[in-house]
Amino acid sequence: MSADEVDLLKWPASLPACWSADPVLPAAGFAEAFAVTEAGEPRGVVQVGFVVRGELDAAYPASVRDRVLQPSADAAAEALQLVSEKVMAADRQCRRLVIATAEGDVAEIARAERAGYRYVVDVDLPDRSVSLMAAEPAWVLEESRRIDDVPTR
Repeated sequence: MSADEVDLLKWPASLPACWSADPVLPAAGFAEAFAVTEAGEPRGVVQVGFVVRGELDAAYPASVRDRVLQPSADAAAEALQLVSEKVMAADRQCRRLVIATAEGDVAEIARAERAGYRYVVDVDLPDRSVSLMAAEPAWVLEESRRIDDVPTR
């Protein structure tokens, strides 16, 4: 694997302690938001909402605990990773985190991949098309690999 490639089934290494995500007032339609810093320097803001309460509700069969993350344009991949880890740690029942990038936006897709997300599918929303990127905790990934254990009768 080259230095540019990302192992999409392996979560990125833990970030050093100089990274922090502090709660801030969320934008309308979001449940929470975090301002992320590295050694005190701003690295972006990440809004977090529930998929079932937003525009992605009909985009895929969402769980009530699935979250959607919307990073600011200046948010580093590490900011997405850190907020994702915080959300998953706070809600152990959350099965999926989703980021919706503009369809085919290679730079945004790459940023999400560096943060631990993988491309899933392109979907059409009423006003645009998006590429859905997903991150799932290890227990969900393990369950989805046990396809031979699914009862058929």
